[in-house]
Amino acid sequence: MSTGYHYTECGLPNVYLKNGYTLEIFEGEEYLSIDDMNALHTVIGSNLATKPQALTGAELRFLRETFNHSRRALGDIMGVDQQTVGRWEKGESAIPKTVDLLMRQLFLESIDEDSSLRFLLEKLADSEAEAMMYDVILEVQNHQWLRVVPA
Repeated sequence: MSTGYHYTECGLPNVYLKNGYTLEIFEGEEYLSIDDMNALHTVIGSNLATKPQALTGAELRFLRETFNHSRRALGDIMGVDQQTVGRWEKGESAIPKTVDLLMRQLFLESIDEDSSLRFLLEKLADSEAEAMMYDVILEVQNHQWLRVVPA
């Protein structure tokens, strides 16, 4: 694209701004100012969430960062560790289709305050963490191992 600004600062290789920005050079350094960057990132995210092709790692990272989640927080929601999220974002491993769909939905939900999917996923992640925090006590009764239910 010959006109506009190639907005690589967002982490995506294919975003160009036709206007809505100011680029100034001061003492040999370029300074970029963007009008309403939050709105710009919401529009970019909405386009990613509704595109027909699978998300790339860079697009997954953009969506995660736009709704302000760490790799660890997203991993907790998705049921994986933060290294797995990192491998998806770096393109080192394929993004599962379910993760792709959930990321799109999470982003769309993040721009709609009345949605409940994010709440349900976070609740599920919290309940899984709580379930892992209690002790499992086992005993043999009648030659069988059984879990002791706390009184």
